[in-house]
Amino acid sequence: MSTSTQGIPPLHDVDIRLLRIFKSVVECKGFSAAEETLGVGRSTISKHVADLEDRLNIRLCERGRSGFTVTPHGQIVYEATIELLDSLDHFRSRVALAKGRLSGSINLWVMDNTQLERGNPLAAALKAFKRRPGSATINVNTAGPEAVEDAVFNRQANVGVTIANSDMPGLTYRAVGVETNALYCSTDHDLARSLDGKRIDDALLNKCDFATRGYLRSVPTIRGRHWTSTAVAFHVEATLQLILSGQYIGILPDHIAHPWVVNGRVLKLPMPEAEDSTTISLVFRTKSKSLPVVTAMAEDIAEAYRHARNQQ
Repeated sequence: MSTSTQGIPPLHDVDIRLLRIFKSVVECKGFSAAEETLGVGRSTISKHVADLEDRLNIRLCERGRSGFTVTPHGQIVYEATIELLDSLDHFRSRVALAKGRLSGSINLWVMDNTQLERGNPLAAALKAFKRRPGSATINVNTAGPEAVEDAVFNRQANVGVTIANSDMPGLTYRAVGVETNALYCSTDHDLARSLDGKRIDDALLNKCDFATRGYLRSVPTIRGRHWTSTAVAFHVEATLQLILSGQYIGILPDHIAHPWVVNGRVLKLPMPEAEDSTTISLVFRTKSKSLPVVTAMAEDIAEAYRHARNQQ
């Protein structure tokens, strides 16, 4: 197939549909993985991509025994597709906003376990957004903190709520809340059984195995040294499971530990030096800040977190 970009035909609705399918295939890293996302079979997806290649007269991807790869021309088409779809959403949103109504769609990614935050500000924000005049569609996904930030950067998400802040180029970070963390152990842990409410003795700590959080990439230094660690957890739920085993101590966000503290399964250790706080940020692409649905969602999330703080 020729890779010439000459003679690209005018775009019609069918072409935009094919471009959306190709975009999903690239983001899913293959036809098989895109089946669930698109709700159609692999052979149908393959035919649609082939039709798009014929329409554009460009080889978009390689597929075969060696796996799925996007060609250099395919990468250009993918990036241009994102810009095209963003522009279409912006056009529809601006026109609808002129009528006092929201339209289009928005992809919101939030970090895991936000439902456990005090006051559940995300649910309040979704409620406020839904009550706005219009018929904007909301697509919501949950993931680890870093995955949320990556999703916004890679244009899979319009807006993200996360504690990850790598200061990625092209992204705007707006502080909306705070996540507090402390050191916890199971009430079945030897350390819990030996506590008398006073400062934990260093000799006891030396005997503890620490559940390292993989996304922090290292064991925290507390009391001037690294602790023994034979377990790595790459999500906060995994950290909690290790702690519940009674064999490890670890750092947990207070709002995630709270239900387990209430039911007597987990104990917050009296170590103020292990406590810290992390900023919860609203993240979106700087270029999309004028998109009405993004502006509305950002306003509703920021207001929901502000209200939750005032209720504490």
